[in-house]
Amino acid sequence: MVLNALNGYVHLVIQQVLPFRDGYAIMYHVLVFTVLVWAIWRCWRFTIYPILHPDEPRELPYLIPMLGHGLAFFRDSNGLLAQARKHFANTDEPFALTTFSHTFYVVTHAKQSAEVYKNTDALSFEEFVQTLMRINGNDEGTIKTVYSPLPTDKTGFPNPEGLSLGVLAQRMHVHQLRPGDNMIVLQKKAQDWMNRQLNLNVLGKECGYSSSQSSTHIQLPLYQWTSDYLVRLGQYVYFGDVLDLVDPNYATAYTVFDEVIWKMLYQYPTFLCRDMIAPRDQMMASLKTYFQIPGAQRRGQAAWIINAMEDEMRSLGVDDENLAIMIFHLYFAINTNARKTSFWMLTHLMRNPNYLAAFRTETAPAFRGDELVDVSYIQDATKCPQVDAIWHETLRLAGWATSVRLVTRDVVIGGKRMRKGNRVMVPHRLLHFDEDIFGDDITSWQPGRWLDTEAGRKLPNSPSWRPFGGGKTKCSGRFLAKYFVTSFVATVLRRFNIEMVGHPPMPQPDVGRPVLGIISVKEGQDYLVSISKRNVDGIDTDV
Repeated sequence: MVLNALNGYVHLVIQQVLPFRDGYAIMYHVLVFTVLVWAIWRCWRFTIYPILHPDEPRELPYLIPMLGHGLAFFRDSNGLLAQARKHFANTDEPFALTTFSHTFYVVTHAKQSAEVYKNTDALSFEEFVQTLMRINGNDEGTIKTVYSPLPTDKTGFPNPEGLSLGVLAQRMHVHQLRPGDNMIVLQKKAQDWMNRQLNLNVLGKECGYSSSQSSTHIQLPLYQWTSDYLVRLGQYVYFGDVLDLVDPNYATAYTVFDEVIWKMLYQYPTFLCRDMIAPRDQMMASLKTYFQIPGAQRRGQAAWIINAMEDEMRSLGVDDENLAIMIFHLYFAINTNARKTSFWMLTHLMRNPNYLAAFRTETAPAFRGDELVDVSYIQDATKCPQVDAIWHETLRLAGWATSVRLVTRDVVIGGKRMRKGNRVMVPHRLLHFDEDIFGDDITSWQPGRWLDTEAGRKLPNSPSWRPFGGGKTKCSGRFLAKYFVTSFVATVLRRFNIEMVGHPPMPQPDVGRPVLGIISVKEGQDYLVSISKRNVDGIDTDV
């Protein structure tokens, strides 16, 4: 009786909306046909096809074809991946996920992720780079030139394997950024910049966003400040003062761009990307101007990698505009993570005063008075084990990146066949939140998990620890990034007392925005800190 009454009510409503009987009949049949097609599609996709192809990863079911889990992915990608893993009973097998008609094979097991990084024949990272090049304006001729094999006897950077410049560039980055003489040059430039810039006089002049200041203190929004200073630090180390003279707002434009960089990574429609496109175009135009300045006026201040990349590009006939776009990619690779890591590290230290005191004590021998004088001391885990643990634990909690590869031919990973044309995804965060590896209370910041046990002290070498990716594309800037962050924080703590203004809640990560590495803070959750002079061995720190 109830069903009959409900059916009559629905029938009456439809008649009111569609008063013509014939029209209602047509709509009814269209609706029935649509539901039938949808049911057949869903039965085939998630029931029949998996039975016929047990060798392929099982797919997380979804309701709407093509859309898949796209909306959920952009709301909270790691939450969706955790949900999917739970759906498949936390098995170690790869599983499949569809977002906006793209199928991703998700690999969550450490040994299988190693397979992904090692297999460069069937799994390509270059496709991701070339897509970025197209999105940002490199023409097809330049892309073809950059990814065409070069002679083994070419001039410039050695190329015994006859690689393309697109692949050779990674080795050039490693040459500049591996520990050794080449990286020490960059470390000393950073040391000089921090010693000059981190004092109250300079902060008062350059931080126009300060909410309060005097001769003995200044109040700053922490996320804005670490972003401003760490981006300008990276820019100075790689370009000297010249790029800042070309465009004094370059670092500010980059920070605006970096907060919405996910729109570029996921190819949002142009009309939804105005807030990303405007600062990006400004930066690329300024870089083009930079490269039009005579070399004698800028190359002496630039890092080796900037000059070497310019030489290699120009030898292939790449023009200023395409050169600027290529170096723009290098700029955001340099600056996207250090600013955020510094924010999260200081945020945790201020809420854990015992670790803050330990950080100060361990790093003190790197200073003479309040001057940073030893560029290697803080990086030595045997001399600064607490600093090293704080670095690792901050990366573990704040790391949000995912490695992605294009499947260029069918390949078997983790016992499952992955089809050509789809993508393989390795979500680092799921690896880093594995309680079997990293211990209990996995969502809390506990540097002790890296020091207190023999197993903990081995964690940096665990195959589950992937804060910088892996394989040939493992982040070449990881050593310099650690130097930037830990030296910046050490210098701040050496020279200043820093404390939160009031009692702000713990800021929350912006989980809805996919990033290249470290997660941003949610909009509106930046908070003020008070920075005041600290007496160091009887020396006034306001130098």
